[in-house]
Amino acid sequence: MSTLYLVRHGQASFGQSNYDQLSELGDQQSKLLGEYWLKWKVSLDAVYTGTLVRQIRSAEAVAAVYQAAGQPFPSPVAWPEFNEYDTQSLLTNSFPKVAAEHPEIVKLIRELNPGSSADIVENKKIFQRVFSAVMDRWVDGKIKIAGMESWQNFAGRVNRGLSELMSEQGPSKTVALFTSGGPISVAMQRALGASDKTALELGWVIANGSVSEFRWSGDKFSLASFNGTAHLDRGELISYR
Repeated sequence: MSTLYLVRHGQASFGQSNYDQLSELGDQQSKLLGEYWLKWKVSLDAVYTGTLVRQIRSAEAVAAVYQAAGQPFPSPVAWPEFNEYDTQSLLTNSFPKVAAEHPEIVKLIRELNPGSSADIVENKKIFQRVFSAVMDRWVDGKIKIAGMESWQNFAGRVNRGLSELMSEQGPSKTVALFTSGGPISVAMQRALGASDKTALELGWVIANGSVSEFRWSGDKFSLASFNGTAHLDRGELISYR
């Protein structure tokens, strides 16, 4: 039996010109995970990341804690299979077009933000409601977004990566994968046999810097724990976007 820790990257820079970088809080979240793992003597045989900066930097922050304590930490291997779906294409290029083509989305925006033309991305509560509605339709295949793969292609990509990782590592290993909420949702779907819609909804509650633990043996892949934040022991350390 092998163990796979799926770590969501620390908080990125939502609303900034370059989202794909850790915020100060995101860097702190990752360092606290490193300290927590050291305390509990977590020893890793291999470390993987996606190729996104926020994923790689999260792994590097944990590695730095181990190295400062004189403890070994495997060199991270970056695989694009573990990248997040490209929501930036939606936010920067397609969102106005998608909203305009779907009257129910326009109606929701007006209900949540009456009498204002302010950018909904600036209001996190309104943004999440509208974004969730758009993503629900994306998962169902009712919305096609330029520059963004379908949910089916995304889930297939992540599952191929998981299968290759497990095959490469084999039995009796402890592995960490620093990734994003979407790939963790796909792993949950794989372990639980959940629907596409349930998998997407699970993604909304995955905290930055959280750890979900899975076990595998051969082709069997099961969930041990979900969305652990014991290392983030104060409310101000918890974030979701």
